Amino acid sequence: MTAMTGKYGVDRQVVDAARFCSQTSGYQATVSSSLDLPDLTTDEYAEEQLRLNEKKLLDFVLPLIRASGASRVLDVGCGIGRMVTALETAGFEGYGVDLSGLQGRWKDGSLSPARFFVVGPEHLSLPFRDCSLDFVFSLGVIEHVGTTDGHADRAVDYHERRAQWTREIFRVLAPGGQMLLAGPNRTFPIDVAHGLDSRASQWEKTVSRWLGASLHKTWGDNFLWGYADLQRYLAGLECSIQPVSVANYLHFSRVPASVRGLVRFYVRHLPQFLLGTWMNPWMAALVTKARKPG
Repeated sequence: MTAMTGKYGVDRQVVDAARFCSQTSGYQATVSSSLDLPDLTTDEYAEEQLRLNEKKLLDFVLPLIRASGASRVLDVGCGIGRMVTALETAGFEGYGVDLSGLQGRWKDGSLSPARFFVVGPEHLSLPFRDCSLDFVFSLGVIEHVGTTDGHADRAVDYHERRAQWTREIFRVLAPGGQMLLAGPNRTFPIDVAHGLDSRASQWEKTVSRWLGASLHKTWGDNFLWGYADLQRYLAGLECSIQPVSVANYLHFSRVPASVRGLVRFYVRHLPQFLLGTWMNPWMAALVTKARKPG
C-alpha cells in the first residue's frame, strides 16, 4: 500500500485541531475514552477489504464524487483505509475516520496521521471545520450507530444517536456538498449482510434459519434503517435527498449462489422511481446541502 505522507499536508482550513483531545498510536482522536477497543478486523476480512473496497470506490462512489465536482472527501467508517488511499491515488484530498482498534492497521500500512483520525462510538465528533468538505460517504455504518454491541442490539435512544451522527456529517459539508449513506433497507424483508435484530421474534428466527438469510418484519423498530428515518434525522435542515442505485456497489457474495444471478438482475434493473421504496433491498441516499443564496 502506498504511504500517504502528506502530499497535501495538514490542511488547517479543513482540520480543526481544537476538536482533538487525545492521541492513540500516533493518531489524533476526538474522544478521550473508548481508545482501547479491540481490533475486531480479522486478517481475512482485511484482505477482503483490500481486494473489494477499491473496486467499490471506483465503480460506485467515485463517479458520484466526480459528478459533484468535489476535491475534499471524507470516508466515515473507513476501516483499514483502502478507499481513502485510492482517493489520493485518484487525485483527491481524502480523509478517513473510524473507531479505535484500527489505528494499529493504519500504522502498519503507513497511513498518514494527517489524514486518519479516531472518533468515539457513542457521540460522533468529526475533527473538521464547519462547511469544510465537499463530499462525505459512509457505507454500511449507520445501521450500527446507536447499538450497544456495535451490531444489532438497539440502545433506547438509538434514533437520537443516529440523528446526531447524521447531523454531524451534515455540519462539515460545504454548501452544495453531498453525503452518500448506504446500507440494508429496513423496509425490505430480507437482509443477507447481517444477523437479526437482537429483539427478533421467534418466527423471524425460525424462518431465517430455514431460509439461510435474515428475514425480518418490515414494520416497527429494527436496527436497520430506511428513507423515512433519514428524513426524520435531517428534518429542518436545508437539503435534498435522492435515492441512487447500488447496482455498482453490491457484489452479492453473501447471496446464495442458486439465486445470485436473479438478485443481481433485479437490483440492476430496479427503476429509479422504486429506489426509495420497500422494493429496494439496499438503500443509498445522496444528500445535497443547499447552497447559500447569492
